[in-house]
Amino acid sequence: MPRTSPSSSSTLSANGRYRCAVCGFDVRLGSASIALDAAHIRWHQAGGPETEDNGLALCVLHHKTFDLGAFTVREGVLAVSDQANGSTGFQEALLAYHGKPIRDPQHPDWRPGMKHLDWHGREVFKGEARHRG
Repeated sequence: MPRTSPSSSSTLSANGRYRCAVCGFDVRLGSASIALDAAHIRWHQAGGPETEDNGLALCVLHHKTFDLGAFTVREGVLAVSDQANGSTGFQEALLAYHGKPIRDPQHPDWRPGMKHLDWHGREVFKGEARHRG
């Protein structure tokens, strides 16, 4: 399989990543996946490569909150920031996944790279991870 850009929707479909790695969101209009993005872990402007290990399939909600640092992924487990808060939807959409593993991709070669996740944890993630308790 060629190492293609995780930013393209065709890469998502080629990789069989038709669902959000966090919540499993999987809605299609016909055969086209909708509201599902190929999110870069390490951004282009920070030297992020166009490789599959630098991408996560995320629904639009989890893509936005990931890019803003409300959560990160450490050792395959989702960690929500202690600075993230809210009322309606916060528990269901974000906090419910804290401390839970992200969904595995269809192929082991498509797992997120540790070096990219480490970068996200250092440079993007806000605050500290909430206590798992």
